[in-house]
Amino acid sequence: MRAVLPIGKLPEEFLRKHVLPYLGYRRGDVVLWPGFGEDAGAVKMSKKTYIFSTDPITGSKGLVGWLAVQASANDVAVCGGEPRWFSSTILMPRGSRPNDIDRVVKQIHTACRELKVAIVTGHTEVAPFVSEPVVVGHMVGVLVADRVVTSAGAKPGDHIVVVKSPGLEGSAILATDFPEQLISRGVDKREVALARRFVRYISVVKEALAYAKTGASALHDPTEGGLLGGLYEIARASGVGFEVYRDKIPVNPIVSKICSRLDLDPLKLISSGSLIVVAKHINPKLLKRTGGRVVGKILSRKKGMNVYSENGRERVKGPVYDELWRFLEEYAS
Repeated sequence: MRAVLPIGKLPEEFLRKHVLPYLGYRRGDVVLWPGFGEDAGAVKMSKKTYIFSTDPITGSKGLVGWLAVQASANDVAVCGGEPRWFSSTILMPRGSRPNDIDRVVKQIHTACRELKVAIVTGHTEVAPFVSEPVVVGHMVGVLVADRVVTSAGAKPGDHIVVVKSPGLEGSAILATDFPEQLISRGVDKREVALARRFVRYISVVKEALAYAKTGASALHDPTEGGLLGGLYEIARASGVGFEVYRDKIPVNPIVSKICSRLDLDPLKLISSGSLIVVAKHINPKLLKRTGGRVVGKILSRKKGMNVYSENGRERVKGPVYDELWRFLEEYAS
């Protein structure tokens, strides 16, 4: 009997064996190819380099349009690209009504307007085998940093900086799609309403471009698997280890409360809206301007991936399973 793949991103070894070897024709104008931990690609044409990213939104019901734009824009920005052109594939379940589609396309429109991004093409349909709205976003941007920044540039001795709280995206999804469950677990209505508004802070485009232009070794927006998932991807892409300290990581109090009441780890909850910066040198003014916190450093690979807290050391030994998926599985059962 063949093993069934888990929900979420494909496991690293499966991806390396069954997906990454199949990359079509090896064109010389591609300067950043697909790889584990890389969420964007880059192509050089004439004197400009263009950054491409695509991202599906599958764990949210009410925020799919907004998140589709933000997630793919963030992926372009962490490579040093300014997002400019967006397209989407919108798949709606059987029984969808006109206002359901209105909600999704207006979210996409609003998000693109705020980022000064043009919508250049797309496809929308009611799909017979889709049970919830699914939006696949595709963003194209232009490199505005001196070089393409990747997840593979971290080196031992580099500092690890976290900008904005992990778990913002996951908390916004939970507050939007499961408010009754949060309230029944002791999260009050005011906190649920505030958590819904976290969706306004999902973009890290400005922060990512600021660090990309000042020589960051690596940048990553931690999405699925949360902050620890993002750090794991950087470590695997760069061939390094790391150490971070929980008490230094800026977790929003409402994110912390939601996770505590649902027995979730905020560092493993889907985290668009947070940014991981790896840099050899820290610019104090930029750190202050972006609200960044130094939370640890990059180690040699042999020292492993370590998370320290008052309870001791936790070792990250493999891909991080997102807490949102765990909640959805338990809630569905």
